[in-house]
Amino acid sequence: MEVFYEILILILAAFIVATLGSRLMGIKLGAWRGLLAGAIGYFVGVVGAAYTLGKGTGEGQTLEVHGFYEWVAVLAVITFFGVLAMMPVAIVIDLLTRRGRPRRRRRRRWLLHPIRAIKGVFAPYGRFAEVVGNARRAGLLHFRYASQSALATPELAQRVRRVIEESGGILVKFGQIASTRSDILPEELTSELASLRADAPPESEGGIREVIEDELGEPVEQAFASFDWQPLAAASIGQTHKAVLADGTPVVVKVRRPGVEEVVERDAAAMRMVVRRIVKRSEAANALGLTDLAEELIAGVREELDYRHEADVGMRLRENRKNDVGIAVPNVYPTLSTDRVLVMEQVIGTSVGDDAAIAESPVPRPELARRVLSSFLGQILDDGMYHADPHPGNLMIDAHGSVWLIDLGSVGRLDSKALESLREIALGVATKDTYVIARATRDMAATDTLVDIRALEADLSIQLADLGGLAGIDPQMIMGVLDVMQRFGLRPPPSMTLLGRALITLDGTLHGVEPGFNFAQSSLEIVKEEHRDAFGTPAEIIRNEALRQLPSLRSLPEHAETIANQLRAGRLTVRTERFAGPDRGIVEAWVDRVVVSAVGAALALFSALLLVAAAATDNNGVQKALWIFGFAAGAIATILLMRSAAQALRRQLGKID
Repeated sequence: MEVFYEILILILAAFIVATLGSRLMGIKLGAWRGLLAGAIGYFVGVVGAAYTLGKGTGEGQTLEVHGFYEWVAVLAVITFFGVLAMMPVAIVIDLLTRRGRPRRRRRRRWLLHPIRAIKGVFAPYGRFAEVVGNARRAGLLHFRYASQSALATPELAQRVRRVIEESGGILVKFGQIASTRSDILPEELTSELASLRADAPPESEGGIREVIEDELGEPVEQAFASFDWQPLAAASIGQTHKAVLADGTPVVVKVRRPGVEEVVERDAAAMRMVVRRIVKRSEAANALGLTDLAEELIAGVREELDYRHEADVGMRLRENRKNDVGIAVPNVYPTLSTDRVLVMEQVIGTSVGDDAAIAESPVPRPELARRVLSSFLGQILDDGMYHADPHPGNLMIDAHGSVWLIDLGSVGRLDSKALESLREIALGVATKDTYVIARATRDMAATDTLVDIRALEADLSIQLADLGGLAGIDPQMIMGVLDVMQRFGLRPPPSMTLLGRALITLDGTLHGVEPGFNFAQSSLEIVKEEHRDAFGTPAEIIRNEALRQLPSLRSLPEHAETIANQLRAGRLTVRTERFAGPDRGIVEAWVDRVVVSAVGAALALFSALLLVAAAATDNNGVQKALWIFGFAAGAIATILLMRSAAQALRRQLGKID
């Protein structure tokens, strides 16, 4: 029992020392690192108190305590020496154990599933070793692929695709999402990644049954009149099955694979490990912002895990496009849909990529293509939410000639900034004013990179010369602008990049429906006929812009008169502040750090002088006073210097990692 109390006292003392030390240094150590540093500091404090307050014997120093006040003095001395000793120990432990970026922690049910939790901790390392082994066999680890120029080579793109396909799992999904980020990755790489296939072996009937019954809370036979256990399609995240509801309605049931959440987290952790090592070895990867891209890919896959999101999108899109002629969206059954199960109306039709089905359709090919384009332009300009993956497999045509939009797992949203820039670009194209296009392109950038507006204007005029007076939503126009932005180091918003990729996919799909379909001309006609409020004629656009700026223009004469009066009276002054806004905070922070370090260094020097003076004097009273002031100054100097060192090393580690 005494041992238990001793351990309890040690933990409590270590916690107190660690808390005081970390507060004084201004950093957070975490529970285990803090207790370790506090325990070491506590032992040093005990030794220091023994030598300071103890009595010398033949066997060393002994510490005898009698009475309450002596206990208080001893604890104060132990804490004093313990905190001073804990600070450098904490810095060393922090350097050895701290990671550059905080890891995302998931709440695991350790008590309910301890074996599964332990496997989840070590699984990413095995997955990482597997991916690195595949990359080594493919020759991707050779130093010749570390340069910026190597990223745009077809050879590298093919090797990356092979490594991802060999590794399999959710990494294939990561690669497919990465193929849409042509604003960051070279065209050779995105084109190669676009050919990745996410086909996976079907899940067992028992696994699918368990997921459905857990989500719906009833047997499959009770929820559905019939259920076809042979899947229509199987992918890495889920698979689809045919079923019939109790009222006889045929439906498609999309079921998330059991345990896929753990697989996603495992592959996400392994991908972070791979990216960290790639960034350290390759300056080109670091320049691309590969770390941020990896986090975007992980967030995208996590969003696709939640089928409720796809159900909400489906219901919204169905409501938004209910008046479209010849376009339909499958109905979603929300009472049977959860985050792991999605029940939708079954579409009886064929892919628009089937030429025979298009030929047999009662609707002519040009009209089919125009209907699809009209619906997508409405989604973009009216709804701000559109189907982002309109390849032929996601567009089905039925016997009546209606085109169904299916698989809404990939949806694009056009934010207000991107839409406003898109309208300004269209205005510039319509009025043949490249300066307006250049200004809109610069304003659309997601970064604050400085750019020569005249050089940007010249490059855009060359890139967009062949568009003439086109003012519609054309993929060539958008991708041309995105290419120029990339050359000038301007990063477009992801919503615009995704829109460009979606329109390119749609262009290819429509050319499959009608080989002679003119996307640019048709989009211009549809915009003028159905979306005049969004674009309209150049004169209408200019008039709308003038009306929008009217409040500011009305107050402009008043402001000009006020400035003129102050100028005539000699009261007009211009004041500039060198460090304003965020810059001022940064400068003040640096000044504070320099002052703290300077004060700490001065106190350390002052402490040394006092202690030397105490050793040199023979006067007992003066010597005690010098000892007290010297050690106090030394303690304060130690605290200030350790605080500066700990925070500086924390910042440096964050930059390196």
